[in-house]
Amino acid sequence: MNIEIYPLEKIVIGSASIYLGMTQSEVESVLGKGQCVGSRYYYFNNELALDYNGGKLEFVEFLSGTDGKLRPKIYNVSVFETNAAELFEILKTKNDGPVNDSEHGYSYQFPNISVGVYREAVPEDVNEMIEEAKSFGNPMSDDEIEYEMKRANYWATIGFGSVGYYQR
Repeated sequence: MNIEIYPLEKIVIGSASIYLGMTQSEVESVLGKGQCVGSRYYYFNNELALDYNGGKLEFVEFLSGTDGKLRPKIYNVSVFETNAAELFEILKTKNDGPVNDSEHGYSYQFPNISVGVYREAVPEDVNEMIEEAKSFGNPMSDDEIEYEMKRANYWATIGFGSVGYYQR
């Protein structure tokens, strides 16, 4: 299924478009009823989450990372199949302004395009983990290192919201 993110505007899933600002009933007429947990509505086996404010779609988040089935693209680049540093540079360029790095590489917010990305680890953490395991005489296996580097080098989530979403 082809999925394209158009920041500040919409997502296109196959031939269907979901626009920021649509009412919940308008979204449900396209996607059906989502599974509600708290104030979030989940679709596609919890790989897509939608948040509403005042009854209108305000925020969309893809939660599946490299292990999920959904493969959203943004600016014609596959979000979860592109190295985190490479996607960061693309988003930074498109944002054309300050980037919020208050979580020191684990997540970034690009307020001008209202996009945020998150990952569970950063490469420096993995390198420290490898060295620490060696120092305790219990070196990590190649499979463990590969798993941890994947978590550090690819984004786990991407979200986008309405204008000003990341400026609150």
